[in-house]
Amino acid sequence: LALASERAQWDIVATDLSADALAVASENAQRLHLTHVRFHQGAWCDALPTGSFDLLLSNPPYIAPHDVHLQQGDLRFEPASALSAPDSGLADLRTLIEQAPAHLKPGGWLLLEHGYDQGQAVRDLFLDRGYVDVRTLQDFNGLDRVTVGAVSV
Repeated sequence: LALASERAQWDIVATDLSADALAVASENAQRLHLTHVRFHQGAWCDALPTGSFDLLLSNPPYIAPHDVHLQQGDLRFEPASALSAPDSGLADLRTLIEQAPAHLKPGGWLLLEHGYDQGQAVRDLFLDRGYVDVRTLQDFNGLDRVTVGAVSV
């Protein structure tokens, strides 16, 4: 919704597996008068309506299931399914990287948030799937945080 508030001219589709999470997001969008956001329930790209997108972005679960950070701070109160994923936290990232090209226009971009120690692994996943212009962006602490790649034209 932060992106929607900054880009009123964009047509935005938000997805989540959790009906409860979508209900909260929808209420927040209404409260913020964000009428250009549509909500769809489902798993990853399966929830997207038909059509091609210029940009897909996601903050999927990326923490390894047994990571000690899951038992610290506010993370203790979040559903595990919203935070952790199998395969050292890479399973959902891999799924998105595999599914996204079918939903992106040629030259469309995929942006994925990931763990500070997953940058190289995520870049490799992008490159293995044929994405171009792949790069990782750092957060304010200089740690790898988001990897982006484009579908070739």
